[in-house]
Amino acid sequence: MSRRQRAAAFVSAVAAALCLLSACVSITVPRAGEPVALQPGEAFVFGRIRMLNAKNEHIEYSAFWFDPWDQPFFGPGPRMTLELRQLDPPGGTFDYKAYPAPPVEKHGSFFWILPAGNYLLLGNPRLLGSERFDPGETGTLARFSVPATGGTIYLGTLIISVVFDFGNVVQGWEREEAEYAITGCHVVDEREQAFAPLRARFPAFPEPVATGLMRAE
Repeated sequence: MSRRQRAAAFVSAVAAALCLLSACVSITVPRAGEPVALQPGEAFVFGRIRMLNAKNEHIEYSAFWFDPWDQPFFGPGPRMTLELRQLDPPGGTFDYKAYPAPPVEKHGSFFWILPAGNYLLLGNPRLLGSERFDPGETGTLARFSVPATGGTIYLGTLIISVVFDFGNVVQGWEREEAEYAITGCHVVDEREQAFAPLRARFPAFPEPVATGLMRAE
């Protein structure tokens, strides 16, 4: 079996395990160019996740875009696999519901339709499908709430600071996977900048529009 086939099989196995253990559900992502439509009990949430070098915050990595050319330097860069967990679903039989690998765009923007509830956003420094993927390395990045009133919720920009230097790049070439360490997270309010691309992307989105910033862990 080739490396790619083994990776694909691993992804399927991990996804299946998550579904069985934690009530796996899919996230609805609205299509660009179309109005955002909600079902009762849902809300439209959006924001951004950025990964910056802890020693020099002018250096930003494309953690969710797997192209070695799309980095501050050519070569492997820090990557991240996300997981979203909905805690204590009302009337549910599980402790939480899991949304493995929720979709994030090239530069970290996300647009999700979610049911009301409380959520944890988690990250793993291994790509889902890597031979070295270890669920035990998944750690909480932030938490947020989706109100039952629906509407559009701006969650802010989550800044993840990482230690990553030239030595990590060299190791990345050897292992086909870059090592890095997360030193901290914080959330910033970039509402004014965030709403311009939102309006350009969607001709209409649900009212009311509110800000409910994530809380970094």
